[in-house]
Amino acid sequence: MNVGGRAFNGGVNFMSDDFTAKFVMQSDGTYSISVEKRIKTSGIKKYIREIPLVKGMFSLLTNNRLILIIVVLSILNDVVKYNDYIGNSSVHLPVLIISLAGSLAVFIYIIKTMIFKIKETWRFHGAEHKTIYAHGHGMDLTLENVRGCPRVAKRCGTNLVVFILLFYITMSFFIEFESVTLVASYVLAYELFDLENGEKLPVIKVLFKLGNWCQQHIFTMEPTDAQILASIETMKKLIETR
Repeated sequence: MNVGGRAFNGGVNFMSDDFTAKFVMQSDGTYSISVEKRIKTSGIKKYIREIPLVKGMFSLLTNNRLILIIVVLSILNDVVKYNDYIGNSSVHLPVLIISLAGSLAVFIYIIKTMIFKIKETWRFHGAEHKTIYAHGHGMDLTLENVRGCPRVAKRCGTNLVVFILLFYITMSFFIEFESVTLVASYVLAYELFDLENGEKLPVIKVLFKLGNWCQQHIFTMEPTDAQILASIETMKKLIETR
């Protein structure tokens, strides 16, 4: 059974093709584990996810809300740039206000997350990766086994973000409009990230190594035993629903 996962503040969830199991820790110390059936992907969506370049755009529109918001804000900034270019200043103030307000909201969200939630989320992120590794390698899901598993995962979104940043930095030297640069960077990065056995190619292998380093030293932390046990119990619930 192929399993993916996602960590968040106060919990973790694991997803198979058919079900999602979610662990949530409440503020009073109690917790809940829920299992829900996933909505089947339509034939059209499955087809779209197989089309080169198009699948990257589809992923951006459906799976990455924060990046999509940043793209929208970039479009607003580009509108101002374009109107400067053609000598039309009438749209400056309303567009600028919306853009600044949106940018401030994103900035506050990121800072709030980093200050108040980051350590717990990164620890659950580590527990998620360890549990998926143990399951994927056929290991018994015990505390001792899972604790000894690596915190790095090839399919982690951290690797995709690293790919996007490197593309964005490179392409920004050649493309003037930020929104175009960001969308193109995401689509091309997704192609490399999703390439079957792509990590065996020398250039992509280097990118994965950089992403793995970021996972190990920045975006995951060693989880507590309680977080590992929570991830194990959640994974077991998912396996039971097969």
